[in-house]
Amino acid sequence: MKLKLFLIFLIGGCFFVAASSLAAGISDYEKVYDIDLEQDQLPTLEELKSFFYKQQVLYNPQYKSVFDLQGDFNPEFRQTIITYGMNEKRLKWPDEDAFLEVLASLPKEMYEYIGPALFSVPNMSEKILNMPGIKETKNRFPSRVADALKDIEDLEFLSPGLYYLLRPEVWEEPKENFEFPVKRKAFAKVVYDGEFYQNLRKLVPPEKYMENGNLAKTLTKSDLRTLNPTKNSLLTAKDVEAFINTLDGVEEWAKQNGNQMKVYQLTTMWLAYDAAAENFVAAPGMKDLVNPCQRLVQKASILGEELSLAKVVAKEGFTLNEWAYTCDKTLKAYRLSQIPRYMVLAIKRYKSGSDDDEIKKLSPKMQQVRYSTMQAIIEMYKAPLADVMEVRKHRKTLHDKFFKNDFKLVGTPIGGVD
Repeated sequence: MKLKLFLIFLIGGCFFVAASSLAAGISDYEKVYDIDLEQDQLPTLEELKSFFYKQQVLYNPQYKSVFDLQGDFNPEFRQTIITYGMNEKRLKWPDEDAFLEVLASLPKEMYEYIGPALFSVPNMSEKILNMPGIKETKNRFPSRVADALKDIEDLEFLSPGLYYLLRPEVWEEPKENFEFPVKRKAFAKVVYDGEFYQNLRKLVPPEKYMENGNLAKTLTKSDLRTLNPTKNSLLTAKDVEAFINTLDGVEEWAKQNGNQMKVYQLTTMWLAYDAAAENFVAAPGMKDLVNPCQRLVQKASILGEELSLAKVVAKEGFTLNEWAYTCDKTLKAYRLSQIPRYMVLAIKRYKSGSDDDEIKKLSPKMQQVRYSTMQAIIEMYKAPLADVMEVRKHRKTLHDKFFKNDFKLVGTPIGGVD
C-alpha cells in the first residue's frame, strides 16, 4: 500500500509541467476532496477492520488447529485447493497491473530513479523486475544527478527509495523567456499642488506613522476572532494565532493512549476502504494531504477519541469542527503564500488543458490517477486572498511550529511546504 501511494505521488511530481486535464476530468474530480463534517457518513471501526482483513488475507487455511479438521471438509475449499494444485500458471502479484500501468506511463528516463527501489521490495513481481529498462537498473546509481546534490559526501549510499530526488528537474525551475513591457515616459495627468499636500500633512502627520511614532493602536477585524467559523468563512489573524496555540496540545494528544499509532492503523485501513468504494478516487491518500485536519477529526470520531481531542482545542474556544475548518484554511493559505513558480505553471497548464493530447494517450485508469492527483494539488493551494494576507502576519510562527513537528500533523504530511 505504501509503495503504491509512493508511485502515485511520484507520477504527480514527474509530470508537474506536463500535467493537464480534459473538461470531463475537471468536473469529475472538482468535488471529490470536499468534506462535510456535519453530513458525511463515516464507516465504523469494525467495518474497516473487517474489510481490511478480508482484503489482506491471501490464503485462508480454514482451521487453526488439527482438532478443527474433524467432520466434513469444506467442499468449496477442497475444490479451490485442487485447482491450485493442478494449475501451473503463476499467481499474479497483488497490484501488478497498477504497477505496470504506472511504469508504462512514465518516460524511460525515469526508470533509473525508480528501478533500484523496486528491487528492494520483498516478493516484488518478477514480471515487473524483468521489464526492459527496469531490469538494467538493478544495483545501479542514477547517471544524472542534480548539480545541487553532486557535492554531498557519500551520496552513493542514499536509499534507493529516495533516488527520485536526485533528478535535476526536481531542483531546477523551468526556464521560460518572459516578455517585459518597454518603459516609456509618462506625464502626470494631475498637476502637482504643493499646498494640497501641505494641508494633508496637517491632517495626517507622517511622524505618527514612523517606527517610533505615537500612533494609537486601534482594533480592526484582524484583531478579533471569528464567531462560529465555518468552512467558507474568512480567517482573521486572531483565528490563526488561536490555531497556532492548539498545535502543541494536539501533538501531545497524539502521544497519549497510543492515539498516533491508532491513527496510523486507521489511515491504512481507510485508504484501502476508499480505494474499493463505488465513488473510487484513484489517489485516495491525497484526501489526507488536502484537508489533514478535517480528516483527523473524522478519524478521531471513528476511533471514539473525539471528546479527548475536543477538550484540547476547546482551550482556545474552538469546537472540534470549527478547529478543523480553521486549521485547513490556515494550511491552504500558508501553502499559497509561498507557492513556488513551477507549481503555479503546473496548475495553470492543468487548468488550460494545453496537454490534452498527451493525457488521451494514457489508459483510462492512469487518466483517473492524473486527474485526481492534479485536482488534489489545486485544492491544496485553494485559498482566498484575504486568508493569505491574514496568515502572512503569522507565517514565521507557523513555519517554526511546523518545523518542530517535521512538517506533519499527527503523522500526516502537511504538504505544499518547502
